[in-house]
Amino acid sequence: MRLIEKTKEFWNKETGNAKKNFVKLILAVPFWIILIGLILIGFGIGRSYYLTDTRPDQYMAEAWQSGSDTSFRHMTVYAGGIRVSGDTSPVICADGGKSLRLADVATIRQSLQASSSTGTGSGNKSSTVHDDKLRGWEDCYSSTVMAKLDALEVKDGLEEITASADSQLVAVGGNYLAFHPFRFLAGGFLPETPVDTNQIVINDVLAWKFYRSYDVVGNRIDINGQMFTIIGVVEEKNTKVAELSGEQQNRAFIYFGTLEKLYKNNSKNADEGGADYSTTGNGYIDYGIQCYEAMLPELVKGVAVEDFKNALPSYSITNPQVYVVNNTGRFGIVRVFDTIFPLGETDRQRLGYEFPYWETAAQMTEERLFYDYVIIGFGIVLILVGGAMFGLKFRAKKAGTPEDPEDEDEQELLESGEQQLLLKA
Repeated sequence: MRLIEKTKEFWNKETGNAKKNFVKLILAVPFWIILIGLILIGFGIGRSYYLTDTRPDQYMAEAWQSGSDTSFRHMTVYAGGIRVSGDTSPVICADGGKSLRLADVATIRQSLQASSSTGTGSGNKSSTVHDDKLRGWEDCYSSTVMAKLDALEVKDGLEEITASADSQLVAVGGNYLAFHPFRFLAGGFLPETPVDTNQIVINDVLAWKFYRSYDVVGNRIDINGQMFTIIGVVEEKNTKVAELSGEQQNRAFIYFGTLEKLYKNNSKNADEGGADYSTTGNGYIDYGIQCYEAMLPELVKGVAVEDFKNALPSYSITNPQVYVVNNTGRFGIVRVFDTIFPLGETDRQRLGYEFPYWETAAQMTEERLFYDYVIIGFGIVLILVGGAMFGLKFRAKKAGTPEDPEDEDEQELLESGEQQLLLKA
């Protein structure tokens, strides 16, 4: 009998402890809700910082205004054109106003200078001109094409092809480096004012593929029978977004003006294909600019955006014909949500444009940031819910209401103790 009583006593004690622990666990729910919220916020913030940190080309305006009282705005326009033979032929300007030609760059610069001189906002107060541009602002332009590159090396006194690779050529003009910061593994970038138009810069992917080394400055590359001398090797980003956007493919940078030498037979091919392409007054092919970028001083917020749009040929709000991007602040939460919503609107605006790898990477970053911002928002909601639960709990305890489970548990324990004392008496 005594053993049975001891067993019952032990069982009752363990059951009471289990009940008390369960009550404490239930009471700790607000704590766990807040903890999960903090974890979600930390994850979202950490990933968003990582994503934006890998796209320094979208933060060049901040770099420009560092240490300056003047604000800057980075603006970009993407235009269309015709490729006679797919991606292995350069973009040719098409009639109809949807293309951007080299002659348009001078027109854009003059318009931006006029806006500054009349004091409408973008630019410095000075009207001093340097290389057709107002001092204090910069621009660049570029176009891409796929080509076969042959690596040349001297063996036994003769120069011979040692390796070949299909690569993307980025034909650039203006101060390209001011908008696309690179980490150089060797040498430097193409000077803004060409000294030798047959200079070339390659990325680390191509350098390793050709030479298994980055110390390759001075080596030569053959493209369509034209010889180029390597003057620099740049490092590409090694991220998932960079991989998906094509940033890690074989790539080389040449001068925009070199396209005419490399693809001098495109005029004949275009004639045979019956393409509605555009030529200059001398009958040369008018090669299209896919991307034009400008870094504009901004005395009044928002004015540089309007000045840039007004400077573009054939642009109008009702029929833009080109795609304009305001790079400055594009990764902010408001701008990201404005890009995503209404659903499908931005995709329709981008339809029909061929974007370079850096813009593709920026668009993919926007999509990922949207999910990170949603995660952060959900974490904030959880913290508010958990905080409200804690507030209600302490309010109920302070009021002494019977709804508090902990108070009820303590009351049961007191009543059980009083009954045991009465039985012993």
